[in-house]
Amino acid sequence: MGTDSFVLAGILPQISSGLGQSISATGQAITAFSLTYGLTAPFLAAFTGKLPRKPLMAFALAVFVAANLASAAAPTLALMLVARVAAGLGAALYTPNASAAAAALAGPAHRGRALAAILGGLTVGTVLGVPVGTWIGQHLSWQASLIFVALVGAVALVGLLAVLPPLPLPPPVPLRARVAVLAHARVVAIVAFMLLESAAAILVYTYVAQVLDDTVHAHGTTLALLLLAWGVGGAICAFGSGRLTDRWGADRTLSLAIGLLAVTLTVLAVSSSLPLAFAVMTLNGAAGWAVATPNNHRLTEFVPHLPGVVISFNSAGIYLGQAIGAGLGGVLLDAISATQLCYVGAGIAVLAAALHLFIIRTPATPAALDEVARTRG
Repeated sequence: MGTDSFVLAGILPQISSGLGQSISATGQAITAFSLTYGLTAPFLAAFTGKLPRKPLMAFALAVFVAANLASAAAPTLALMLVARVAAGLGAALYTPNASAAAAALAGPAHRGRALAAILGGLTVGTVLGVPVGTWIGQHLSWQASLIFVALVGAVALVGLLAVLPPLPLPPPVPLRARVAVLAHARVVAIVAFMLLESAAAILVYTYVAQVLDDTVHAHGTTLALLLLAWGVGGAICAFGSGRLTDRWGADRTLSLAIGLLAVTLTVLAVSSSLPLAFAVMTLNGAAGWAVATPNNHRLTEFVPHLPGVVISFNSAGIYLGQAIGAGLGGVLLDAISATQLCYVGAGIAVLAAALHLFIIRTPATPAALDEVARTRG
């Protein structure tokens, strides 16, 4: 699923050519996946709360695998968009349950380590899967990239069926209680920050193959290596941002990450040498992946009694931001160049930074915390 979220960006020109559509139109395949995940994940968690975990997770993985095979077989963009919606549904149903299953299997003493393993899986999918999938798409076909994702998902499904034991049902959280959390302005602001940061990053990453072709004429193996550099930077900060948050605090960690994102998006537009492009892509990946953990940290500090709920809203913010970024980028690409998208992304990152400063300067009061605690019922 980590690969599937990002691999289309590396093979977008091939999909565009194969389906006979513009790159901006084809980019909406990423929008369809992200928008579906962002809109449905919190509600699917509520509606499936009473279903046994193992069969539910196996069903979600099976849907994901079938949807990727359907994406590879789609003869038109319209049918591919339908398949990407189905893939988004499978991912939205699987990923939150994977985190819950990991926490249940590990127990309270090792819960943090187990949750880090889930994030680590997504990170490895990006670091290794995206360059491999891009290389396959560049040298074989874009359909082969999606078949690769489906095959990896099938291996995961077999492993899940073979080794995952039956799991106890988690305590149910009514949909009303989940929605009530969003009545608090601080929660909305923190999730909105995540949405803006994600939109800024994905607006450029969706069309990064075109950006890097325009700036350093990167394609084929060179493009795959640049995406690998982005993934390595992301992996380092996906794991390291937790330690940085423990040492510096969530606010300072987020200040560094969003500032670095704005700077790297700006510099990427003028990176005319390959060494500079590698450096900028590494730092850009680091900045993009450094945000989720500290943002989850400050959400769970504010609503400590419903950590799963606020984390699901943060995930929804990530994927809705990706949907907005990919969609907006596709619209803008009909009017401006790919490199100019970098400046738009940097501008959105600056808006996210402004919202972050507003959150820092309006700390939660004890009365507000008491009010949040009452939403549990």
